Amino acid sequence: MANNPEDYQVFFGCSDFSGLFRGRAVSSTLYKSKLNTGCGWVPADQSLTPFGEIGSSNPFGSLGDLRLIPDQKAEYRIKCDEMISPLHFFLCDITNLDGSPWTCCARNYLKKGIKLLKERYGLSLKIGFEHEFTLIDEDLISEPVFSLRAFRKEEKFISILAQSLSHADIIAENFLPEYGVGQFEVPTSAKAALAAADDAVAFREITREVSRLTSRRVSFSPKVSPEAVGNGVHLHFSLLNDSGKNICEDKNQKGAMSKEFSAFCAGVLKHINSLTALGAPSSVSYLRLKPHNWAASYNTISLQDREAAIRICPEMRHNNRKISSFHGEIRLGDATASPYLHLGSVIQAGIIGLENSLEVTRFTENNPSEMTNKERKKLGLKRLPRSLKESISLLSSDETFMRSADPLFWECYSDMRLTEYAHTKKLNEKELCQ
Repeated sequence: MANNPEDYQVFFGCSDFSGLFRGRAVSSTLYKSKLNTGCGWVPADQSLTPFGEIGSSNPFGSLGDLRLIPDQKAEYRIKCDEMISPLHFFLCDITNLDGSPWTCCARNYLKKGIKLLKERYGLSLKIGFEHEFTLIDEDLISEPVFSLRAFRKEEKFISILAQSLSHADIIAENFLPEYGVGQFEVPTSAKAALAAADDAVAFREITREVSRLTSRRVSFSPKVSPEAVGNGVHLHFSLLNDSGKNICEDKNQKGAMSKEFSAFCAGVLKHINSLTALGAPSSVSYLRLKPHNWAASYNTISLQDREAAIRICPEMRHNNRKISSFHGEIRLGDATASPYLHLGSVIQAGIIGLENSLEVTRFTENNPSEMTNKERKKLGLKRLPRSLKESISLLSSDETFMRSADPLFWECYSDMRLTEYAHTKKLNEKELCQ
């Protein structure tokens, strides 16, 4: 019997605590009948580390049943000539058997923050993700960074990726051959928070699929080698009011930040260590978060500084037409984090800032690593966590931030990450990157 070209597998998946996309596949001839009921899932799956082992003290054991329920607004279907069958998947919520949200669902953590921000303050976020990855080519001579030659060397890969992203309605604003050898940056156009995070999950899977099709080796790792330029995930964010207007800027206020935007950013800075545990959550993340590395290393907010934890980006105009609005960029995260936890933690910290009417009182103009201890202390500047173990410890002690989720959520997350730490703590930097 000839194969039916319309019979292929559709993946129902979730971005889990490890930052990986896991789930189950169902036949394309049956998947529509399963959109409302989804497929089975197991609580202990959320305790899987990136290395595939279950957290050593996970709170679930072998007990329990859950469902992966597809969000029909988060469907991605890509087909190009190089594919045998379409890349077709849905992003799912993890629910209890009665359909209620599961306590440890990362996507629900983000959805709760979005809802709370809207209900309490009438605000929403518009988010643009900036992705970085490295194409590893150990056998060929590298091309100059930022060059046309570096771009054209990967012309096939980039062309198929651009086509695939377009099919998925993910708008790549540009493809930049970055500072690192074989490194690319792809910023995507801003969307509402949940859609932006969904697209971020999809972007990684689509990029990996294109690497497979083109026989290229791609890595989103924060460091592919100790001496390499790091790969980050930067979040560009704007606060919008009920009318959808960007309310970040007020030229009469300090730093031209509106009271709401200042309070939101101050909340992020106050709980920056907890955000690091969720947004830069792997052992290798902390090889990137160092001074002079074009990545965040201190709890700083600065104007146009690409080593600040929060960079304030100015409005830009061309021929009297606005092409970019005043907004913030959070630069600590990387692709070892689930986009739902990364963005969800930002929203929860921002809500704490709004709740307590916090305010950004200082902007850093000089490199904190070159200041004296006395100067840093006067400005309240502290290093971000320097290891996965330290970041989890600081998260666990942040009682205010920990109220953003159920204790079971944090028990599961901390155990999974500490199991990862135990797996990697004896590795040297080179082994860790490998």
